[in-house]
Amino acid sequence: MANITEKEKLILGAAGAAGQKDAITVDIDPAHKPDVLHDLNAAPWPFKDDSFKEVICHHVLEHLSDLPKAMKELHRITRKNGMIYIETPHFSSCHAHAPEHKLMFNYFAFDSYLAGSDYCWQKHDFKFKLLRREITFHRAFRRYLLHRLWNRIPKTYERFWTFIIPAEHIKLEIQPIKD
Repeated sequence: MANITEKEKLILGAAGAAGQKDAITVDIDPAHKPDVLHDLNAAPWPFKDDSFKEVICHHVLEHLSDLPKAMKELHRITRKNGMIYIETPHFSSCHAHAPEHKLMFNYFAFDSYLAGSDYCWQKHDFKFKLLRREITFHRAFRRYLLHRLWNRIPKTYERFWTFIIPAEHIKLEIQPIKD
């Protein structure tokens, strides 16, 4: 096992992290050979506060059962100027409906965690700064530049077009807001 105490990058879900020597990997499945074997549904996660400069959640959050708990842990373990990358299937994607997926996301799913958001249906004592967010689409739709249009007017896309032209993913880059 690599020396994990000196690494500043964390990858949640080790399945797609083969060969990442500069990162600590976490997974529930020992077959993925993670550096840390842990169920991310169980909090607290086995890391100290402010441990990481970068955290990657690539197709992980949809497998968890409690998003508020996971977001709180992401906030806790990421440094003040750190960056969290999240990618998850959009709920309209055929990939969102896998039997092992517990949560589904749209463009606004993380808004109650974002500072200054208009969509706050749940109050949290921690917030994130939004650095970047986008909906991605299959290349057949990108060919017509529809992704550019829908990312400019996401509310219109989500309300009127999502079942006609399904999306693929939600991608988000956020930063924890800390004193």
